[in-house]
Amino acid sequence: MRYEGVGEELVHTLKYKGYLRVVEKAIAPLMVGSVAGGFDEVVPVPLHRSRRAKRGFNQAELIAGGVAKRISAPVLDKLRVVRRTRDQVELSAGARRANVAGVFTSRGPVAGRVLLVDDVFTTGATLSECAGVLRQAGAVAIHALTLCRTC
Repeated sequence: MRYEGVGEELVHTLKYKGYLRVVEKAIAPLMVGSVAGGFDEVVPVPLHRSRRAKRGFNQAELIAGGVAKRISAPVLDKLRVVRRTRDQVELSAGARRANVAGVFTSRGPVAGRVLLVDDVFTTGATLSECAGVLRQAGAVAIHALTLCRTC
């Protein structure tokens, strides 16, 4: 979906209003229609512990759980954030890449086909950085899935 109108409202309802049931009611059912092929694991994009503590949850983790349940794949916590980053909302594409460079590390080996899940795709900087870490940890193939894309 585009990150406007309904797509933006779904993300904001989850991320900022804390209505967690929107994942099972709307987000996961919408996203699973875009998933083709089998995956060995579903990996959410992680949040820094301070951002997670402030929000109370990781929206990507909730979305990954909803999608994983529907495709019968395990959700594995294979990525971790090693340092806090600036909020990406106001950053340019180059600044976003620099902001997330070296931010993620693997929580052990990764095997097979991985479905990497996040809420919004803007420049691809975060997903690209995560995919690189997963590839170095042993993933054979990495596919990214987001609810929305900015245009």
